[in-house]
Amino acid sequence: MRWGWTVAAALLGCGFGAVSAEARPCGGSVACACGDTVVADTLLEADLEACPARGLRVVSDAALDCAGHVVSGLGAGDGIVVDRGQGAVVKGCIVVGFRVGLRLRGGHDNRLEGNQALDSVQYGIELAKRTTGAIVHGNLVVDSADEGIHVGSGAIGAWIEANEIIGSAAENLYLLSVEGATVSGNVLAESGAAALYIKHSSGNVFTNNVIEDRIVHLRGASNDNVFIGNHLVGAGFVLEAYEEATTAARNPGWTAPLWNSITGGSIVGAKICFRFAGASSNQVGSVTVDGCLVTREQDRGGLGAIDNLVETIPLTASGNA
Repeated sequence: MRWGWTVAAALLGCGFGAVSAEARPCGGSVACACGDTVVADTLLEADLEACPARGLRVVSDAALDCAGHVVSGLGAGDGIVVDRGQGAVVKGCIVVGFRVGLRLRGGHDNRLEGNQALDSVQYGIELAKRTTGAIVHGNLVVDSADEGIHVGSGAIGAWIEANEIIGSAAENLYLLSVEGATVSGNVLAESGAAALYIKHSSGNVFTNNVIEDRIVHLRGASNDNVFIGNHLVGAGFVLEAYEEATTAARNPGWTAPLWNSITGGSIVGAKICFRFAGASSNQVGSVTVDGCLVTREQDRGGLGAIDNLVETIPLTASGNA
């Protein structure tokens, strides 16, 4: 299933955008071309085709509305990057064929809404350089060659909601050293690795997501995360101890997910619903399950899987059989 993105992608080749001789400010009454920097509120009036490097850069609190126009690249650079913006908005853009489709680089309270990131060489959407308060809402991310959405180290307070993330070669949604994110109402399907991968990330909330085909994977120091009402099809949860590689600067050794809570929702068609590998003191309650071995526990890295409480509801007991 591809959620109709092929129709949008077929718009490529219909635009008239030109490539700038050099990057320049644009926006307002000044039309934008490939490589330009958007400095004022802008309604894009034509496609920007075959951008050789970056598509567009957005700064300050500028709002870019592509109005359904395509910004296409040749496999390099960022399609649209919000660079240390403060309250900037990017919406209605179809971004195709860049290294990263849409990128928030630092800054705070910036918003990506109603965009499409297609066929990215690395990430469809990236939150980078400790961006805070980002809102990623209602976007479609399809066929990223690495991860669909990557939320990078130090991001705080991101809202990632109502997105469809489909067909990433690796993870559909990856949180790395992230705190205080809310991930709600997303559809994650057809990824090559974990659908949702959470590493060294704590204090995040995941609600009412639909997750298909691949696991929800918590690794390392991922603590105090809350999962409520998520629905998994064909895969379960894996909570796993992890050892970082030794470096000259530090050797944190083995760390494991602790004190995470999984409540409500369902798991259907998984081989194992909940696997704890060296992870301890996690709680599962009132999750409806069907067709799986409910729990498997094992040691990992010298850490035992202890004090995990798992209480589930068989599907036949829920009245939905």
